[in-house]
Amino acid sequence: MNREQYMKALKKRLKRLPPEEFKKAVAYFEEYFDEAGPEQETQAIRDLGTPEEAADQIICNIAIKNTNEPITGVKKGLNAVWIGILAVCAAPVALPFILTAFVLLILLFAVAVMLFSVLVACCILVIIMGPVSIFAGFTVLTDSIPASLICFGQGFIEIGIGLLLIFGLYRLGRRLLNWLVRFFGNLAKKRGN
Repeated sequence: MNREQYMKALKKRLKRLPPEEFKKAVAYFEEYFDEAGPEQETQAIRDLGTPEEAADQIICNIAIKNTNEPITGVKKGLNAVWIGILAVCAAPVALPFILTAFVLLILLFAVAVMLFSVLVACCILVIIMGPVSIFAGFTVLTDSIPASLICFGQGFIEIGIGLLLIFGLYRLGRRLLNWLVRFFGNLAKKRGN
């Protein structure tokens, strides 16, 4: 196997990484081969191991690194979770176990996304009901001032509760994302030991 074949196999194995991580990993290996030079190419390949082993090690290292960094955005958090899943799947475990665990994780993730979506929809509906109640207060203003004031108050309370619930869901989502990143990173650490 030469450098070109090695890099082709490595890129194929790393293509599931997020683009920026993929570029960093490929650049690292390209630099490694450049420093070794053409005369030491065979020794460099022996030192690195097979492309599969090298790719698995890179994925595990990225997953472990992600456990120590705070999540700053949803996209970065989801990328970190994906890298953690890749690191766990790279472990030398029986294929049926991996497939079962992977399917269960996907189902759990789907249920969590659906539950989160329902909660967001409920919060939005509570916020929408606020202006509707306020509008209702204007419609009954000429008939009954106390009923109108009750509608105004109820509308402002609904808007406030809805905004608080959305803020709480946002915080919960960030915590869950951090937990998932740490979970998969810790699994990758255990695999590395």
